[in-house]
Amino acid sequence: MAAGMALAIMATACGKDRDKTVESTAAPTTVAAAATTAASTAVTTAASTADTTGASTADTSTADTTSGSTAGTTADTTGAGTADTTPSTEAAATGPMFGDAPWPCGAGDGANADDGSEVGVTKDSIQIASGDDAGYAGSPGLSHQVTDAMKALVAKCNDLGGINGRKIDLKYYDAALFNVGPAIQGACDDKNFFLVGEAWAFDSNQEEIRLGCGLPAVPTYSVSAAFAMGKDVFQGTPNPADQTPAGVFAMTAAALPDAVKKVGTLAAGFSATQETRDKVVEAAPKFGWGFSETTLEYNPVGESDWTPFVKQLQDAGSTAVSFSGTCLPNLQLFAQTAKANGLDVPIFGDSNFYEAQCAAANTDGALDNLYTRMAFIPFEEADVNKATQDYLDLITAAGGDTALLGAQTTSSFLLWATAASECGDTLTRACTLANLKAIHSWTGHGLHAETDPGDNHPPSCNVLMRMQGTTYVRVAPVKRGTFQCDSSWIAPITSTAGLLAAKVDADRISQQFTGG
Repeated sequence: MAAGMALAIMATACGKDRDKTVESTAAPTTVAAAATTAASTAVTTAASTADTTGASTADTSTADTTSGSTAGTTADTTGAGTADTTPSTEAAATGPMFGDAPWPCGAGDGANADDGSEVGVTKDSIQIASGDDAGYAGSPGLSHQVTDAMKALVAKCNDLGGINGRKIDLKYYDAALFNVGPAIQGACDDKNFFLVGEAWAFDSNQEEIRLGCGLPAVPTYSVSAAFAMGKDVFQGTPNPADQTPAGVFAMTAAALPDAVKKVGTLAAGFSATQETRDKVVEAAPKFGWGFSETTLEYNPVGESDWTPFVKQLQDAGSTAVSFSGTCLPNLQLFAQTAKANGLDVPIFGDSNFYEAQCAAANTDGALDNLYTRMAFIPFEEADVNKATQDYLDLITAAGGDTALLGAQTTSSFLLWATAASECGDTLTRACTLANLKAIHSWTGHGLHAETDPGDNHPPSCNVLMRMQGTTYVRVAPVKRGTFQCDSSWIAPITSTAGLLAAKVDADRISQQFTGG
């Protein structure tokens, strides 16, 4: 459960970009169909850049979304400067495709010059580390969709020839939620080239060890500010601590203007969800939200009675609730208690609430007022987005479980493989990191809205979804397969406790565990 809560993350921007050689504004530059590298992907935009999600566990058992939305909640645009965007399916290059771009994998020319001096690399192989929290006894299999995706991606890449002929050797490390220290120590001791696609909820506990052994990371997600802003960390869907995707605030304010006047917050009492709440409280007022209270916290492992929380929200005059945590069982139990006690108001949450199990459990309609944001094309719309269908097909064929979390893993793996493949016949960490820093337009081959991994910027595009019975429906934008974008939807965060603890320097790199 903690991983689900940890994944509901947002982020903001202050200071310089991490790549000093490239100047950029707080929001990525507006482009029509941008690509910074030969294998990077693009989004056709009409007005802006893109937005990133937290993570979730949604699969193809969710019902097909409608092309419209419930009466009274549609919002095609949210004011001046907004526009709907549709992922491009164009690609100039040829070869086996994933989404709108070629796989960054192939046999190469057989002339690799690697001499074994680079950690984890020979001329014939690359050893990388990944992992999840599946061994946590409180929630067996936690985040296993990450590893399902990594196994399928590595197998496919190796089938295509690997990274310029180097076959990938994937090493798995189970952090079991609370054992991140031993997991990252194992990854260091085993001399892995990179961390790729790992998803450890308590990632701040890894940073001192990771930095000590110099292990770079391209993770599925980041939770702590220290890791999100860490040295040599790049994400397909960035989640910096100093910026947050704010489109959900503008979109809900347009769709439900009365509901956002007095929003009450409810967060699990641990750092990941507290930081998520703090970002909401700091950023949302600029987009029309007001708050009735901002301090309510519940036990992360659940409450025996949610009635006191409902009563406090009612007494505060709350017109909506911003909930940080997991859908099952906590959000569902809260929503059922709220409805039984007459608090039938919209509930706003991050993309981790887009999950098949959450929808399937809503047989009583208690979650019918749940609104969630995402920056990936919903799985129900795979028929209009090739990358989404390619992801579903790849994982299903490998016998794995699909989830939005796994799609996020896929984006990060493709990002790493793209950067590594461009190093040619001599593969090094330094070369791969330099290539990652140079990628400023990325959509995971069309899986999600555009991000800027190189400078650690999230997107400015969103899809707003609503649960209705056991299905999800679009609220905004109405057109299937599109995002709604505005360059102002990357909001700065300056004062959350997590950001301050991270000791971010002028180059937007955390010094919390470096002594700097």
